[in-house]
Amino acid sequence: MEKRGDWTLAETNIEQQRAAHYAFLISLTPEFIGRLSWSRAQIEAHRTRAFRELLRHVQARSPWHARRVAHINPSAATPADIVHLPTMNKSDLMENWDEIVTVPGASRREAEQALRNMTDQFYIWGDNVLLASGGTGGRPGLFVYDWSGLATAWAGMARGFIRSLAPLAKRGVEVPQQVRIASIAAEKSAHGSYVMSRIFSNPLNPTHRLSAWRSAEELIPELNAIQPHFLGCYPSLIPSLVAATNARELEIEPRIVYFGAEHLPDASRQLARETWPRADILTCWSTSEGGGTFPCPRGDGFHVCEDLVIIEPVDRAGAPVAPGQRSSGIYLTNLFNKALPIIRYFIDDIFELDDQPCACGSSYQKVRQVHGRSLEMFHYGAIAVHPATLELAVLEQPRILEYQIRQTPRGAHLVYRSKGEVDAARLSSKMRQALLSYGLQRPEITFEKIALLERTAAGKLKHYLPLTH
Repeated sequence: MEKRGDWTLAETNIEQQRAAHYAFLISLTPEFIGRLSWSRAQIEAHRTRAFRELLRHVQARSPWHARRVAHINPSAATPADIVHLPTMNKSDLMENWDEIVTVPGASRREAEQALRNMTDQFYIWGDNVLLASGGTGGRPGLFVYDWSGLATAWAGMARGFIRSLAPLAKRGVEVPQQVRIASIAAEKSAHGSYVMSRIFSNPLNPTHRLSAWRSAEELIPELNAIQPHFLGCYPSLIPSLVAATNARELEIEPRIVYFGAEHLPDASRQLARETWPRADILTCWSTSEGGGTFPCPRGDGFHVCEDLVIIEPVDRAGAPVAPGQRSSGIYLTNLFNKALPIIRYFIDDIFELDDQPCACGSSYQKVRQVHGRSLEMFHYGAIAVHPATLELAVLEQPRILEYQIRQTPRGAHLVYRSKGEVDAARLSSKMRQALLSYGLQRPEITFEKIALLERTAAGKLKHYLPLTH
């Protein structure tokens, strides 16, 4: 277990425990902001040290990993040697959880029991924190972070936001004491976005947490009252918020608008920029297994937290995919969370790394885009269609507020919520053309307008629903 410096937990109530954890996060922030200016050589040197430390840790504390990495000498290993280690997936994690976890006395059975009984606090086995995720594959994942690891995951992502908030100081706003933050995200749950935002909310200036399950009509009065400097929400909420702004129902001027947890299409990003021209429109990619990226200050992508994780884009056979090309998934290695070590863990997100240095000047690897997940592909026999191609026709319909594209045996069924009528003929034609371009003969497109689209427990909206789901 990593040391927490001078921060100790007394046997006090949960609010004091969270406040201590938040204070520890703040103590880490200067170091993590400083890392943003690291050179490539500094990043590589840190990764090598962290990789060796991870290998030593699992060889000593994690029986399952120890057997799998026994052939590697930690004192001489470099991140390049990671290709010689075996991979793992969610099934491996859940079936071998008790032999992977390094928290004394921890067990999967006790963790699952704790999740069933937890309400609004997720500390377990002392100062460790429990998270859960559903995932596209349908099988829940169970993750535990140590005290330092959870704060590191949040600091790694948040450093990109803190840099963008700095100009507020010129307007007399103290960061973070006076920055008003509104987050439209998960309901009360064990999902990482809820748990971490709950723990790392400034006790003296709490985050305003709004439920993504609520309608725009319910959210707008609260947002107008909060007048957030920082607005965080899911990309699927953009059409509703933009429509309310254009109707002069929503009247806010955020400094930062952050879209996370779902794929952010370029058309949606541009719509947000046009709606809030004075705001930085930021996004990044994150996962319960270890965070992963921080926003690029230019607002056109994000960077891999290479000081914290190793991300290997791979094709269907597990072979490396070069920058500039789309992968079929990634292997993720978490270098900082020692409670539940994650090494070469397969995630089916379709990554496209940038093959050029970022114009922002950062030495960290730029991610051009994450194009959804490979498990979301629509398969028609030998023809594989990425539903984002169909989505382009939907995004040009300004009256569609929320939607879900469901695969059918011969095409797709669009379920949507709208404010007014849509151009059904154009929508049908463009979706048919998208399927025809893949070689699907005589594709069938159908529509259904409904009053409410169901979201996940985390508040996310599944935009693509293959027949396999």
